[in-house]
Amino acid sequence: MGTPQKRSVVRNTALSYAGQAYAMLVGILIMPFYLGHLGAEAYGLIGFFAVMQAWLQLLDAGLSPSLVRAVANQQGLPLSQRNTGHLLRSFELLFLPLAGLCCAAIAAASPWLAEQWLKARTLPTQTLVDCISLMGLIIALRLYATLYKSGLQGLEQHAWLNGANVVIATLRYFGGLLLVSQISQQPRDFFQFQVAVGLLEALIFAVRAYQQMPAPYALSGFAWQLVKPILPFAASLSLTSILWIVLTQLDKVLLSERLPLDHYGYFALVALISTGIMMLSNPLVQTLLPRLTVLIAEGRQAEMQQLFLSANRFVCTLLIPLAALIATHGQAVIYAWSGDLDAALWSRSILPWYALGSVIMAISAFQFYLQYAHGRIQLHVWYSLASAVITVPVMFFAIAYQGAYGAALAWFALRALSFAIWPSIVHQRLAPDIQGPWLRDLLRISAMSAVGVSVSAPLFSLIADDSRLGLLAGLALSGLLTLLLVMASDRPLMTRLYILFRKPST
Repeated sequence: MGTPQKRSVVRNTALSYAGQAYAMLVGILIMPFYLGHLGAEAYGLIGFFAVMQAWLQLLDAGLSPSLVRAVANQQGLPLSQRNTGHLLRSFELLFLPLAGLCCAAIAAASPWLAEQWLKARTLPTQTLVDCISLMGLIIALRLYATLYKSGLQGLEQHAWLNGANVVIATLRYFGGLLLVSQISQQPRDFFQFQVAVGLLEALIFAVRAYQQMPAPYALSGFAWQLVKPILPFAASLSLTSILWIVLTQLDKVLLSERLPLDHYGYFALVALISTGIMMLSNPLVQTLLPRLTVLIAEGRQAEMQQLFLSANRFVCTLLIPLAALIATHGQAVIYAWSGDLDAALWSRSILPWYALGSVIMAISAFQFYLQYAHGRIQLHVWYSLASAVITVPVMFFAIAYQGAYGAALAWFALRALSFAIWPSIVHQRLAPDIQGPWLRDLLRISAMSAVGVSVSAPLFSLIADDSRLGLLAGLALSGLLTLLLVMASDRPLMTRLYILFRKPST
């Protein structure tokens, strides 16, 4: 049996995956129904909202992840020395002008965005203006919800967090589906419903945060002495957040202006899949970062490195076969998922490159996690700056000459180039012992994933037909075979399974 800390990480990760996998799966399954009921242009508007939300996360300014780390660091102190409640109140006051700025700026810009930026053919301009204004309110509410979640995440209350996330995801997606299928197909009504869900979400997480981290008194004000030590780390994190948004969202912003809104709706499907690949590691990260931080603070470097390698191995085993399958059968994935043949044909040359680039980015994020745990993210700042300087002109050029296909090629090429150089530099600075095991895991899993999709190709051709059900069956079996081959190549795992099956029954 493992140590209590290891069991806690496994338990919290399992709970996080259960909750977030549900939320992610529901979102991915429901989104194509929105496309069918609302139409491609309205779905493109939902895709534009996703991009706007990502960019306006910059208003967070690195504060939420800094709160996670600050709360986690205080868990080792005696209760009398903890001041998480006053810290949370101070962050609430910091977020107030940010949320107000968000609503006002988006409302003011909505006429210009509706008339000059978005290329709508059928949706009325006033509908676009109203929907964009509502987006600002939704984003402001989610800023506060994220703040409260961050405090609870620092307390490692993953079971409650993910239970609440399941409730909110059910209401957001199934409620939205009920609305557009039975009540109204107007985009304005859809976004009004999302405002109501966002308000409920913020209130639920606020109540829980107040219960766990009560302020010293009802009208507690801003505590500069608590916030000041966090600001340098938050400032570095804010800069990297800005650069991260540029790296991951610049293509989506540029294409929202270049593509007709219905085609942008098709691109939103590609973006949802590629974002989903990167988000699959989020539940693990939410439990991993506080634990890595605690191990570093306690001087348990060897345990930290072992946990880091195990988490990286798990994510690679999950994501690389998935991305390989999507890249190989991109058109089948889109059609089986959405039932829209036009979307599948439009996406078939774009999705493979986005899928491969996204899995590289998800794995690359582990180098940031290592720096985050050590509290030394200067390297990441310089890396992000260099990446942004290269990415911006390359992406502008690629989209100007090749549109969405150029964006896809540039996305993959830039991710692959940086991944070939950067991880070894970070490992050498912070944890030289992990470079060898990390590289062996990566090469083994990548090679076996390539073998898996190649070996399973005849099986896919045999099972898949023109029906969505046949395509889903072929994709499922091909993916399962690829995953089993990757798992079989892990000698420690196979040894444990062998011992388990050899153990006599009692």
